[in-house]
Amino acid sequence: MALQTGTVHADSGMSKEIYDLLDRLLSPPLQKAVDDATGEAKVKAQQALDAARDGWRKLAFSVASGVIGHIVANMEVAGVQTKGDVAASVSGSTGPAPPGPHPHTVALTATQSGVTFVQSNDGTGRVR
Repeated sequence: MALQTGTVHADSGMSKEIYDLLDRLLSPPLQKAVDDATGEAKVKAQQALDAARDGWRKLAFSVASGVIGHIVANMEVAGVQTKGDVAASVSGSTGPAPPGPHPHTVALTATQSGVTFVQSNDGTGRVR
């Protein structure tokens, strides 16, 4: 999953993942109260459940914002390796050289396969 906070409505990103877990763990007793109640007590129990879920959405967004903000600001990348091919082209002219006092045109392309690149925290970019 990409480092996406989501929204305060907890309908996407990490905030949705956190909200879904909070709801799954914390709502059963409140849902049971709704299911067991009748009349005005049922209405009040449903309002309490709805209010709790609204609070869990805001809490989930707050937690996701803090976690992702901290990771993006403080993560260090080290020891990551990638592998690929390098194609280097060189073109231009030489200086005067034998057999005569005139320049020579040079056009070379070299390919090296299977080069390993090691990533460090020395570059620029963004973790996402």
